[in-house]
Amino acid sequence: MIEYSVILKRFPGSYKPDVCIIRDEDREVAIKEMHKYSKQHGFSVKDEDGTHTIANIVLIEKEPIAGSPIISIKEYRELFDD
Repeated sequence: MIEYSVILKRFPGSYKPDVCIIRDEDREVAIKEMHKYSKQHGFSVKDEDGTHTIANIVLIEKEPIAGSPIISIKEYRELFDD
């Protein structure tokens, strides 16, 4: 079984962790949520300290087993031509 995660990647050097907005076994569900998030929020994330720009939105494909390697990482711009 494969699991897809949509991650909001912070800029290198940020002390804040990256944010997972969805984790699903259906690739299309994850991709739709990725696109929906970008349309609603752009490349930003809101947290307790305010709204911050993020470096990227990525789709990560891996098996849902602790320590399993990442199969693939797709950046937003690879999947959408907005």
